[in-house]
Parts: sequence; structure tokens; C-alpha cells
Amino acid sequence: MKISVLRIDDRLIHGQIVTRWVSYANAKTILVADDKAAKDATLQMLLKLAVPSGVTLKIASIEEAAKAVSESTSDEKILLITRNPAETLRLLQLGVSVPSINVGNISNSKSEVGRKKMLDYIYFEPQDANALQKIAEMNVALDVRAIPDESSKDGLSLVKKYLGG
Repeated sequence: MKISVLRIDDRLIHGQIVTRWVSYANAKTILVADDKAAKDATLQMLLKLAVPSGVTLKIASIEEAAKAVSESTSDEKILLITRNPAETLRLLQLGVSVPSINVGNISNSKSEVGRKKMLDYIYFEPQDANALQKIAEMNVALDVRAIPDESSKDGLSLVKKYLGG
């Protein structure tokens, strides 16, 4: 497996993924690396319903996904999706290597304390900003955009703005 696009999106699979990101990534497989989805049969069923025909869906825990990517010898391009920056950081710490990450959607959740709106589709809390800063320190670019044909915004500048720097 070759990661064509690694995207952070707390919605995991939705319209923009199936209509824009799969073709942009030139991927025949979507790999959802998410501990919650890997354990939740109902969520897995819902995710499968959202995937168009001709596209394979794999759902794995963060550890399983890191192992699958690192051990694969296939050149098959995949779209890899994680739920949040902390899970993405764990994936990288487990050996997954990419030059950039698409930060696509971090929703505002009323159950979370301290979320701050950075863009219409990006809300940070301290753990998000800290994880993204650590990712950037690993020389991974933070490409912020909702859809592929949108202009990219610099994720590190959003992190610094959030952290007051």
C-alpha cells in the first residue's frame, strides 16, 4: 500500500471523501485508521454504506493500520483517513511516513471544552494544536483544505495562532 493522501477528518467518510478525495488520491482503497471504528460494528456498517462501488474499505485500529502500511509491498494507492490529530501523530510515531497531511475537518463539539474556531471547518482544542505541532516538527507539512481544488492553507500558522505564537 502506498499512501496517496493521509487526511484528518473527524467525519471519516462522507460526501467530499467519496466525490472528491478518492479520485484526487487516485485510490481504489480507503483505509480508515481509527480505534473507535475498529471496535464498533455499527459504525463499520455505516462507513461501508458510504463507500461507492469499485472502492474497497478497510477499517483498522491505529496500530493495525501502521503495521499494514509498513509491511505492505503493494504499490496500490490508498486514501488513509484518521479521526483526529492525536491519532495521526500516533500513526506517524508507529512508523508511517508521509510528506504531508491534509487537515480536512475538526468539528466543533459541544461536549468538548475549549474548542476555538480557526476556520469554518477547523476547531482546535489544546490536544489538537499540540499534536499538529509535533507532526510539523517531524517535517510533515500540514495542508489545510476541505476539498482538493481549494487553495491550501498553512496548518502550522493556524497552530501557532491558536497557541498564541
